[in-house]
Formats: sequence, structure tokens, C-alpha cells
Amino acid sequence: MKKTRLLLALALVFALCLSFAPTAMAQPPYNEAAITKLLQVPVGTEFPAMVFRFSFEPEQYNGSTTELSRLPVIGTRVGTTSTGEISLNFSRTTATREGPAVNRVETYYLETPDFVEGVDFPNAGIYDYIVEESGTTYNIESDLHEALELSVAQYRVSVWVQEDEDGVPFVFHVGVVRITTEDGEDGDEKVDPTPGGDGINTFYSQMTFTNKYVRTNGADNPNNPNPQKPPATDPTPGAPYTGDSTLNIGNEVTGLLGSQIMPFKLSLRIDVPTLIPDYVLPFYKAYLVDSTGPIDPTGTVNASLIGTDTGGTGTRRFIRFEPGTAINFELKHGQTLVFINTPVGTAYNVAQTAEAGYTTTIQPFYNSVKEPLVTALAYAGLVGERFNAANYTNDYGDEPPTGLNVNDLPFYGLILLAVGGLVIFIVIKARKRNRG
Repeated sequence: MKKTRLLLALALVFALCLSFAPTAMAQPPYNEAAITKLLQVPVGTEFPAMVFRFSFEPEQYNGSTTELSRLPVIGTRVGTTSTGEISLNFSRTTATREGPAVNRVETYYLETPDFVEGVDFPNAGIYDYIVEESGTTYNIESDLHEALELSVAQYRVSVWVQEDEDGVPFVFHVGVVRITTEDGEDGDEKVDPTPGGDGINTFYSQMTFTNKYVRTNGADNPNNPNPQKPPATDPTPGAPYTGDSTLNIGNEVTGLLGSQIMPFKLSLRIDVPTLIPDYVLPFYKAYLVDSTGPIDPTGTVNASLIGTDTGGTGTRRFIRFEPGTAINFELKHGQTLVFINTPVGTAYNVAQTAEAGYTTTIQPFYNSVKEPLVTALAYAGLVGERFNAANYTNDYGDEPPTGLNVNDLPFYGLILLAVGGLVIFIVIKARKRNRG
């Protein structure tokens, strides 16, 4: 009996050892390594093509900083030093979008090739490098229209090299530690640099550098815009929008009983992307315009929200919209609220107060594409690269309480006149007959 128990115990131990063996073997040393560029942009942003550069600065060999000449250059040599640099061409066609947007932010990623492949390490040992983003070839033309924030992350890359039976060096492990985080704080986090990730939970190297990009497609000069009323015809989907507006809130009144002079009360809140805090303005400009151009908004909004500029042909007034704050304003028939500097990806929520007798519909546009008509008083939308709008139509039907159509009154009058004439004719004929 004791022997049987002993054999069972040994079998259980052996089975447990076998169960752990695959786990231990499933995590071999990383002998490949790549850098991943992550670019975060507000939803719908058409970011430009950029070339990002990463530097490999020799740090130590076998723990010593006095033999840096032993470290081979990784990438292209920079100047006369042993520092190397690799480049990555990043664009909307080369990069991949990572899943759905999170909090109205999209993330695109692209990996470099394996940066230790083909590097001639002279002999066995441990080769340490400090890797950081060294810049980009893209230059911001105007900080009024775009902003780019580079990564401040830093990594220590340790390349472990062995020699085979013939004395030929080969890379058998690449260790990577994030020593500076994206927030600029000191770190000590091991990351997996394997190209393609593990293919289950991650799909790219976790040696990442994250950049942020924000832009607006508004007026060429937001300090002197030309905020005219949008054209009556619908924009062409996909075509560049040449207007000076980023967002339009319009109002049209229809129906014979609809008032052309009554102001309709609305409320609007905008929430701009906060990816790059320095790019968020204290307020954003909106002009009240009609078919003649910008008009004075006095009396349509709280006086404290009105500002002035010297654009156009003289002094003009605009409305200040602070992000995250709902602003009440008024629109009459044919008037439009025109924003000229909201960033792409800005969210907006607009609502109109109900007016007795009126049926309200909203025609939204996003990125020059006409969205489905909305029969409601409120709408939530986003600002895209091209034409964006929420155009209200307030209709007061032309059916009077009697059920008669006002448009048909002239015809009813003619019918009554004809019937009346016939009655008079019959009466006169009857009287003549009686006299006779």
C-alpha cells in the first residue's frame, strides 16, 4: 500500500512538472527587436506624412563605459560618432489604425524593421544603448493650424551576444527597459520588443514612442477670416472645402405661417480635443452671418461673450465660445452661426427651444457628407476636415384651423362667386315666370 501511494505521488509530481514545462518554454529570450511609433489624433484627422527618427547612443559594454568603441553602430551613423539613427516613414497609407476610437481619439501604429538584424557585433558580450526619438522631418508651418507633440520616452536596449561552435557571434537575447516614461518621469519597466507582439494580446512591439497631432481646417488667417454664409448648394463629398468655417449652425423658417423675423432660441456646447493641452484656446470664435456677411450679434447672446476684431472691411463682432460651456444664442430665418477655428475632432451639442406650431428638423453634414435628416430639437455631432453643419428648418404648416388650404382660397372664391351668380340667375328667372 505504501509503495502504491509513493508511486501515485511521484506520478502526480511528474504530471505537474510536465504541465509547467510548456509555460517555461513558451517564453524564449527575445532575439528580435523593433520600435513602434504610435500617433494619436482626434477622430477624422487627416494627418500629414512624416518621417520619424530614433537615435541609438552607445552606453556601455559589459557594464563598462570605457570601451564604447566596441559597440557597433545601429542604423545610419550620425556624424563622426558611433551613434546610429534609424528612420520610419509614417503616413495614413503605411500606418494601421488600432481598433475603434477611444474618447474621440484614434491611434495609428507602425513598426520599424528588426533593428538588430544584420548588425555586426564583434564578439560575445552585452551591448547597451540608450534609444530615444531624435526628431522628425515634418515642420509645422503655422501653429494657428496644427500642433505636433514628440515623444520624450527613453529606453535602454541590452543586446546579449553569444558565439556559436565556430566562434561566430549571434544575438540570442535583446532586453529592453523603459527608463523614461511618456510623461517624462523616471521608469524601470521591462517591455517586450518582439516585432508583431505576441499576436494575441499585442500586435506590435511594446517598445513604443507616442506622438500627438492636432489640426484645424478653418480660415487661413483666423485673426482675419472671411466667415460668409455657406453656399446654398450642398458641398461635394470628399472634395476640399475652401470656406473659412469649421462648423455652421443655420436656421431656415418655412411655411406660410412661419415668422421670418422671430428669433429662435438655441444652446450650443463645444468640446475640443485635449490631446495637446497647449493647443486648447480659452475660447473659439463664432460669427453671426446672413446673406450679406457677418452681422452684429448684439441682443442675440449675452453681451459679455461678444468680442471685436478688425478683420474684413472694418470692426466686426464675434461670439466667444468657451470649451465645455453651453452658450445660449438666437437665430432668425436665414442666419447662421459660423465657427472659424475649431480643431478637427471637436464635438458639439446643439439644442433648440420648442416653439408652438413649428415642426423642427435638422440636416447635419459631417466632412461634406450629408447625414440622415433628424426630426428633433437637439443634435450631437463632430467637426471633420471638410464642411460641417447642423442646419435647422422650422416649419409652420399652411393648413388653417378650418381645414382649408390657404393656397386654395382664390379658387374657393371663384367657385363661390360662380355659385352665387347661378343662384341669382335662378331667382330672377323664377320671379319673371311668376309675373307672367
